[in-house]
Amino acid sequence: MTRLKLRAALGVLLILVIVLSACASQTPAPAPTQASGAASSAGSQAAAGSCATKKDHYKIGFANLTEDIVFTKLVREGIERKAKDVGNIDLVLADNKLDGATALANADNFLTQGVNGVIEFQTDEKFGNVIMDKFRKQNIPVIAIDIPMPGATFFGADNYRAGRLAGEAAARWAKDKWNGQVDAILLLELPQSGPIPAARMQGMLEGLQDNLPNKVPDDKVFHLDSKNTQDEAFRVVGDTLPKIPDATHIVGMTINDGTALGTIAALEAANRKDQAIVVGQGADPSGQAEMMKEGSIYLGATGYFPENYGDKIIPAMLDMLECKPVPPAIYVDHVFITKDNLCQYYPDAEGCKK
Repeated sequence: MTRLKLRAALGVLLILVIVLSACASQTPAPAPTQASGAASSAGSQAAAGSCATKKDHYKIGFANLTEDIVFTKLVREGIERKAKDVGNIDLVLADNKLDGATALANADNFLTQGVNGVIEFQTDEKFGNVIMDKFRKQNIPVIAIDIPMPGATFFGADNYRAGRLAGEAAARWAKDKWNGQVDAILLLELPQSGPIPAARMQGMLEGLQDNLPNKVPDDKVFHLDSKNTQDEAFRVVGDTLPKIPDATHIVGMTINDGTALGTIAALEAANRKDQAIVVGQGADPSGQAEMMKEGSIYLGATGYFPENYGDKIIPAMLDMLECKPVPPAIYVDHVFITKDNLCQYYPDAEGCKK
């Protein structure tokens, strides 16, 4: 009996040795990997009680979409004003000229100048990955305006909602003035900027179509590449109007105010202004002036308030540099602006001063 007990005890001991040996020989579990990018790095630093990007003074690069559009000039002026108010920011300015290759060259220049953070307003989604890769390698936080870039914090339009506001306004007008009859739709788009700005056009189209008694057939909905310029909008609309000679109720819906002005000019040149109404996006001073004209066919535009962009962008960039949490997307609050409510939002606009 004693021998049996001894053997049992030795067996238990042997099993324990084998188990402990196996545990000791297992490959250690890999340490949690840190996600790439400035935001992840900042979060880790904040959790550790330090912030490698925090400084007393910052150099921030701002690459504007273009300096040839009123809207983007207002964006730049607002960013400059807020940076000056903050007092600890040196801005390095660049013009992307509506061109991806230029935006890439500007990104390289920002790196050469040793910027701490970057605000990007660039139109070509094909260059977004390449540009962001450069900044992410250097742990430089980025805010992308209106056109998303992978890994950047987004700031800009709630595109579908902004578009829908304009489309619904056009539908209300058509029902009131044309008994709901719309013969053709001209969509002045910007395909090179990808799916997010495209949601703006989708919102406009659906906001109109969903509220008409009879939807416009697909073959009378024209998707036109505006290339984001007034001149190109004028050209493509001028080329399209001869294809719809019998249309007497035309709705133009545009990506911004500049393309709206080009659309209106093309309708005037074709002597078809009285057959159309136009809605747009932006409500910048050029659009405001047009909608306030006597007899204007510019019904209105969804307001983006570009002059106020800097009031949100600069504080968000400082939070990122100081390793504070920032939401992945910061949206503009939109309102559809017409001649009837313009002075409420822009009391200093032309035609509002008494």
